Amino acid sequence: MSATVVTRSDVYVGGQWIETSAGSVIDLVDPSTEEVFARAPMADEKAVDEAVAAARAAFDNGSWTGLSRDQRMDLILKLGAYLSEHADEYGDQFLAETGVPVALARGGVHSVAGMARYFASIFEQYPWQEERVGASGVHVELQRVPIGVVAAIVPWNAPFSLTASKIVPALLAGCTVIVKAPPMNALSLLAFGDAAEHVGLPAGVLSVFAAGAGPSDHLVRHPGVDKVAFTGSNAIGAVIAAAAAPSFTRLTLELGGKSAGIVLPDASLQTLVDAVPSGFTRNNGQACAAMTRIIVPRDREAEIVDALTEAVGKLKVGDPRDPSTEVGPLSGKAQYERVTGFLASAVEEGGRIVCGGTRPEGLDRGYYVSPAIVTGVSPDSRIAQEEVFGPVLTVLTYDDLDEAVDIANGTPYGLSSAVFGADEAQLRAVARRMRAGSVHLNNGYLSDIGVPFGGFKASGIGREFGPEGIDPYVEVRAVFLDGKARPVGERRPA
Repeated sequence: MSATVVTRSDVYVGGQWIETSAGSVIDLVDPSTEEVFARAPMADEKAVDEAVAAARAAFDNGSWTGLSRDQRMDLILKLGAYLSEHADEYGDQFLAETGVPVALARGGVHSVAGMARYFASIFEQYPWQEERVGASGVHVELQRVPIGVVAAIVPWNAPFSLTASKIVPALLAGCTVIVKAPPMNALSLLAFGDAAEHVGLPAGVLSVFAAGAGPSDHLVRHPGVDKVAFTGSNAIGAVIAAAAAPSFTRLTLELGGKSAGIVLPDASLQTLVDAVPSGFTRNNGQACAAMTRIIVPRDREAEIVDALTEAVGKLKVGDPRDPSTEVGPLSGKAQYERVTGFLASAVEEGGRIVCGGTRPEGLDRGYYVSPAIVTGVSPDSRIAQEEVFGPVLTVLTYDDLDEAVDIANGTPYGLSSAVFGADEAQLRAVARRMRAGSVHLNNGYLSDIGVPFGGFKASGIGREFGPEGIDPYVEVRAVFLDGKARPVGERRPA
């Protein structure tokens, strides 16, 4: 065990720091060194009950809902600004937990302030209330009111930005929020508790803690929770959906992806070289929207693979604390074994690893896998169908465009996709055929907080980001203003 192990045993519940029960701490391992660097707190069911009770009270007694949206927005902006002021500290904790390169880790912390500023810029245009004349001529006011207590369950790969995508619109709408962090981020996400305390959020408005399976399940099933917002794996998403069903708890689920890029015959080789390597290696390949499949014309496969192999070979794999590093280690031993297992299964199914897939030279410790390109597998192979969650690109071939579209859409997922080509009309035509929540034209991976993000099929339910990111945190109430129903076609008197 490292000599510099940090131990912490308190979590942020209902506006105060409380000690976790004896033994409720876990070891956090730095994936770049394989050494324990911290012991971090985990909440038990008692802490969950306290968090829900505090959130319920803050929502029901009006200490949060009674504030104006301007007042709430001011506090949210201050919360984001506080995190940005301490982005180096919290970002470096996140880096140590997951191995994400330093610029990306610190940028994730800064993203909270960016999310707050975005919603501050658009919240006055959101239709919090509007008047409408019904089909019978009745005059109504539609009111969008906060849904209540929200359980925000976030993943380890981008915890700051994905927490922000939930808590900022939820708090703005008037909800109270309980952030359930993954065990891997049991230390870094306590930053939200620090920020809430610093800016003076009313007690109960925000609670933050990591928890294991038992307390997490208790939170999802809790009768005091009105809404669950989850980002993570499909397996856990299915469990959450089943747990929430008996009480009809509202849900948004942002789940997995197996994003494909179709390369049209006239696509520029340089465009592919510029877009594809970063498209599948960003965040060390551990991103749900990563473009992990490209579908290329059969007669161009050799030149495209050669060009991408050369470009991928130039990526710097190494210590995530080095600002020049582009790809760091995988997040832990389990993820390392998962990715190398997928590569082994690809070879067993007749595939060929044309580059990468091994431990980089000179990196004897840490969970490093050099970015890999796999060819020679069928669209139905395991590596072409399942989410790898590592820096692995699978190249598939097609003979005609219909086949390419079928391959792209031929997985259970539909989160993100791309089309590469020279003719804009054809690019748009193919994009309309993609069964995915996002389609990128001549780009491998873009994210914009002003654009709704979510997936088709097994990639989830609902959207985050953009004005649409507020919708999951409100219920629509219709107030009939004139109290008189009329036959269809009869109008309300002037």
